[in-house]
Amino acid sequence: APSAAGAPPPHPTSVSADMRRASAGALAGAITNGILHPLDTVKTVRQADPKNFPGTFRAMSRVLQQSGWRGLYGGLGTAMVGAMPSSFVFFGTYEAMKARLTRLAGERSVEARAKIHMVSAACGNAASSLIFVPKELVKQRLQAARVAGVEASISSVVAGVVKDNGVRGLYAAYTATICRNIPTTVLNFLLYEELKVQLARYRVSDEGSPVKYRSMVAGACSGACASAIMTPIDVCKTRLSTGRFPASLGLRGSLARIAREEGIRGLYAGAQARILGAALFSAVGLSTYDYCKQLMGVGTSVDKIVREAADDALTQPVVREGWWRQRLEELRS
Repeated sequence: APSAAGAPPPHPTSVSADMRRASAGALAGAITNGILHPLDTVKTVRQADPKNFPGTFRAMSRVLQQSGWRGLYGGLGTAMVGAMPSSFVFFGTYEAMKARLTRLAGERSVEARAKIHMVSAACGNAASSLIFVPKELVKQRLQAARVAGVEASISSVVAGVVKDNGVRGLYAAYTATICRNIPTTVLNFLLYEELKVQLARYRVSDEGSPVKYRSMVAGACSGACASAIMTPIDVCKTRLSTGRFPASLGLRGSLARIAREEGIRGLYAGAQARILGAALFSAVGLSTYDYCKQLMGVGTSVDKIVREAADDALTQPVVREGWWRQRLEELRS
């Protein structure tokens, strides 16, 4: 419960707690990427070459015909290993910022929570993108090479990119990635954290369970919404990462070229796989992350708020149909 002064109780902000949250994020990132890698491969080939790989399920079928199961798992090692440092940095930064900003804010209103989540998510993404962008470029080129039946290794991909474009070539999609990831991540975590609080009011409880149902539902909804909005930026990022477009074209040039040559359908190439993938990645990734945090004995301010909301729900009548209307009236007043 809040203290007498109205401020929330102290939150664990020690270096040890930060490191454990970051480690939980790294483990969750590797597990999630390993489970859902085939879907990510389909999304990559769809966006890189929509003419030869039309439709999500047709694309998966064609990949299996051309390269077998190995084609769907091209770049798996890179994806899992590469996900660990970028997830470590993202969740470590996100949770550290969130815990400290919550303590500084001294309030738990919806508006205060929204601002804290937006700033924390943006900082986490900006930091992790320095690792994520070159990792994603190498992974996607390995995926494309495997589907095409071309032998490639991490070292050969990196050497080829550096030889052709220098170290800057590894960051060809950096601007597109930032423009896509920061708004997507901000929207995703803004919705996710608040949905967890609201779901607790409906007595959706997963305390102590290895399957985080609340996190799964909130993650799936927030991931799908954020992904649908940012698909055109993701298409440009994929074209730049896989070498379909020259790095000099940039984000604006890529958007203009796709719109001119392929129209709206080109900008939303692979949207079905991306939205489904984002929903699954968020559901699996965030629920796995919550479970890993539980194993490591660390929580956050929002976890406390969620528990308080669940406790309130247990002492109040079951939520009625007019609950949301009452909330809207309170906000208007």
